[in-house]
Amino acid sequence: MAAISFESKLPLDAKDWQLLELLQKDARTGYAELARQVGLSAPAAAERVKRLEDAGVIRGYRAEVDPQKLGYAIEAVIRLRCDGNVCSSIGPALAEIPEILDYRRLAGEDSGSLRVIALSVSHLETVLDRIVRFHPSISTTTLVVLQTSYTHRPLSRAMWLEGAAAVRA
Repeated sequence: MAAISFESKLPLDAKDWQLLELLQKDARTGYAELARQVGLSAPAAAERVKRLEDAGVIRGYRAEVDPQKLGYAIEAVIRLRCDGNVCSSIGPALAEIPEILDYRRLAGEDSGSLRVIALSVSHLETVLDRIVRFHPSISTTTLVVLQTSYTHRPLSRAMWLEGAAAVRA
Protein backbone atom coordinates (compact mmCIF):
# COMPACT_ATOMS: atom_id res chain seq x y z
CA MET A 1 0.00 0.00 0.00
CA ALA A 2 1.30 3.47 -0.87
CA ALA A 3 2.20 5.79 1.96
CA ILE A 4 -0.05 8.76 2.52
CA SER A 5 1.83 11.93 1.68
CA PHE A 6 0.88 15.57 1.87
CA GLU A 7 3.60 16.57 -0.58
CA SER A 8 2.55 17.24 -4.15
CA LYS A 9 4.48 15.41 -6.84
CA LEU A 10 4.51 18.73 -8.70
CA PRO A 11 5.71 21.73 -6.70
CA LEU A 12 2.94 24.33 -6.82
CA ASP A 13 3.49 27.98 -6.04
CA ALA A 14 0.91 30.64 -5.20
CA LYS A 15 0.32 31.46 -8.89
CA ASP A 16 -0.36 27.81 -9.72
CA TRP A 17 -2.89 27.67 -6.88
CA GLN A 18 -4.52 30.89 -8.05
CA LEU A 19 -4.91 29.41 -11.53
CA LEU A 20 -6.39 26.20 -10.11
CA GLU A 21 -8.83 28.11 -7.94
CA LEU A 22 -9.96 30.29 -10.88
CA LEU A 23 -10.36 27.31 -13.23
CA GLN A 24 -12.40 25.44 -10.62
CA LYS A 25 -14.78 28.40 -10.44
CA ASP A 26 -15.06 28.69 -14.22
CA ALA A 27 -13.14 26.29 -16.46
CA ARG A 28 -14.09 28.37 -19.50
CA THR A 29 -12.00 31.34 -18.39
CA GLY A 30 -9.56 32.22 -21.17
CA TYR A 31 -5.81 32.47 -20.74
CA ALA A 32 -5.84 36.26 -21.13
CA GLU A 33 -8.34 36.64 -18.27
CA LEU A 34 -6.54 34.06 -16.11
CA ALA A 35 -3.28 35.90 -16.71
CA ARG A 36 -4.83 39.27 -15.83
CA GLN A 37 -6.25 37.92 -12.55
CA VAL A 38 -2.99 36.31 -11.38
CA GLY A 39 -0.53 38.89 -12.72
CA LEU A 40 1.08 36.86 -15.52
CA SER A 41 1.30 37.14 -19.28
CA ALA A 42 -1.19 35.05 -21.26
CA PRO A 43 1.58 32.73 -22.59
CA ALA A 44 2.93 32.22 -19.06
CA ALA A 45 -0.55 31.39 -17.75
CA ALA A 46 -1.12 28.98 -20.66
CA GLU A 47 2.25 27.31 -20.00
CA ARG A 48 1.44 26.85 -16.30
CA VAL A 49 -2.01 25.41 -17.06
CA LYS A 50 -0.44 23.02 -19.60
CA ARG A 51 2.12 21.91 -16.97
CA LEU A 52 -0.71 21.28 -14.48
CA GLU A 53 -2.60 19.27 -17.11
CA ASP A 54 0.48 17.24 -18.09
CA ALA A 55 1.16 16.43 -14.43
CA GLY A 56 -2.41 15.22 -13.97
CA VAL A 57 -3.27 17.90 -11.41
CA ILE A 58 -5.94 19.14 -13.82
CA ARG A 59 -7.67 15.95 -14.95
CA GLY A 60 -10.07 17.53 -17.40
CA TYR A 61 -12.82 20.01 -18.11
CA ARG A 62 -16.51 19.27 -18.31
CA ALA A 63 -19.98 20.72 -18.44
CA GLU A 64 -21.92 20.15 -15.23
CA VAL A 65 -25.43 18.99 -16.06
CA ASP A 66 -28.33 19.06 -13.58
CA PRO A 67 -29.95 15.58 -13.66
CA GLN A 68 -33.22 16.95 -12.21
CA LYS A 69 -33.60 19.30 -15.19
CA LEU A 70 -33.50 16.17 -17.37
CA GLY A 71 -36.21 14.41 -15.37
CA TYR A 72 -34.07 12.39 -12.94
CA ALA A 73 -36.18 13.07 -9.87
CA ILE A 74 -34.28 10.68 -7.60
CA GLU A 75 -30.67 10.70 -6.52
CA ALA A 76 -29.54 7.95 -4.19
CA VAL A 77 -26.43 6.69 -2.49
CA ILE A 78 -26.24 2.91 -2.47
CA ARG A 79 -23.99 1.25 0.07
CA LEU A 80 -22.60 -2.10 -1.11
CA ARG A 81 -21.43 -5.03 0.96
CA CYS A 82 -19.69 -7.85 -0.88
CA ASP A 83 -17.85 -11.06 -0.01
CA GLY A 84 -14.26 -11.71 -1.03
CA ASN A 85 -12.90 -9.86 -4.01
CA VAL A 86 -16.28 -9.12 -5.59
CA CYS A 87 -16.21 -5.39 -4.83
CA SER A 88 -12.58 -5.08 -5.94
CA SER A 89 -13.43 -6.44 -9.38
CA ILE A 90 -17.01 -5.24 -9.93
CA GLY A 91 -16.12 -1.70 -11.10
CA PRO A 92 -16.11 -2.44 -14.85
CA ALA A 93 -19.44 -4.29 -14.61
CA LEU A 94 -21.04 -1.42 -12.68
CA ALA A 95 -19.76 1.02 -15.31
CA GLU A 96 -22.19 -0.67 -17.72
CA ILE A 97 -25.13 0.75 -15.74
CA PRO A 98 -25.44 4.36 -16.96
CA GLU A 99 -27.52 5.51 -13.97
CA ILE A 100 -24.49 4.92 -11.71
CA LEU A 101 -22.67 8.24 -11.69
CA ASP A 102 -19.74 7.09 -9.57
CA TYR A 103 -18.44 4.08 -7.65
CA ARG A 104 -16.03 4.16 -4.76
CA ARG A 105 -14.49 1.04 -3.26
CA LEU A 106 -14.32 1.45 0.51
CA ALA A 107 -12.56 0.07 3.54
CA GLY A 108 -14.78 -0.39 6.57
CA GLU A 109 -18.26 -1.78 7.18
CA ASP A 110 -19.29 -1.15 3.57
CA SER A 111 -17.33 -2.44 0.60
CA GLY A 112 -18.45 0.23 -1.85
CA SER A 113 -20.56 3.31 -2.41
CA LEU A 114 -22.52 4.21 -5.53
CA ARG A 115 -24.16 7.47 -6.47
CA VAL A 116 -27.10 6.83 -8.79
CA ILE A 117 -29.90 8.74 -10.44
CA ALA A 118 -33.34 7.49 -11.46
CA LEU A 119 -36.44 8.86 -13.11
CA SER A 120 -38.78 7.25 -10.58
CA VAL A 121 -38.94 4.78 -7.71
CA SER A 122 -39.63 1.93 -10.14
CA HIS A 123 -36.63 2.99 -12.23
CA LEU A 124 -34.48 2.99 -9.04
CA GLU A 125 -35.76 -0.51 -8.29
CA THR A 126 -34.66 -1.64 -11.76
CA VAL A 127 -31.18 -0.18 -11.17
CA LEU A 128 -30.95 -1.97 -7.81
CA ASP A 129 -32.00 -5.25 -9.44
CA ARG A 130 -29.25 -4.86 -12.03
CA ILE A 131 -26.65 -4.22 -9.32
CA VAL A 132 -27.45 -7.23 -7.14
CA ARG A 133 -27.64 -9.51 -10.19
CA PHE A 134 -23.85 -9.33 -10.56
CA HIS A 135 -23.10 -11.62 -7.63
CA PRO A 136 -25.11 -13.40 -4.89
CA SER A 137 -22.89 -11.98 -2.14
CA ILE A 138 -23.85 -8.36 -2.89
CA SER A 139 -26.21 -6.69 -0.46
CA THR A 140 -27.26 -3.05 -0.61
CA THR A 141 -28.59 -0.26 1.53
CA THR A 142 -30.21 2.58 -0.40
CA LEU A 143 -30.21 6.13 0.89
CA VAL A 144 -32.36 8.62 -1.03
CA VAL A 145 -30.84 12.10 -1.22
CA LEU A 146 -33.30 14.74 -0.03
CA GLN A 147 -31.09 17.79 -0.51
CA THR A 148 -27.57 18.55 -1.69
CA SER A 149 -26.04 21.63 -0.10
CA TYR A 150 -22.97 21.63 -2.33
CA THR A 151 -21.01 19.44 -4.72
CA HIS A 152 -17.61 19.69 -6.37
CA ARG A 153 -16.11 21.75 -3.57
CA PRO A 154 -13.06 23.50 -5.02
CA LEU A 155 -9.62 22.68 -3.65
CA SER A 156 -7.67 25.69 -2.41
CA ARG A 157 -4.13 26.50 -1.40
CA ALA A 158 -5.32 27.56 2.08
CA MET A 159 -7.02 24.19 2.57
CA TRP A 160 -3.86 22.34 1.43
CA LEU A 161 -1.59 24.39 3.70
CA GLU A 162 -3.87 23.77 6.70
CA GLY A 163 -3.95 20.03 5.99
CA ALA A 164 -0.17 19.86 5.49
CA ALA A 165 0.37 21.65 8.81
CA ALA A 166 -1.92 19.16 10.57
CA VAL A 167 0.00 16.21 9.10
CA ARG A 168 3.31 17.66 10.23
CA ALA A 169 2.01 18.26 13.79
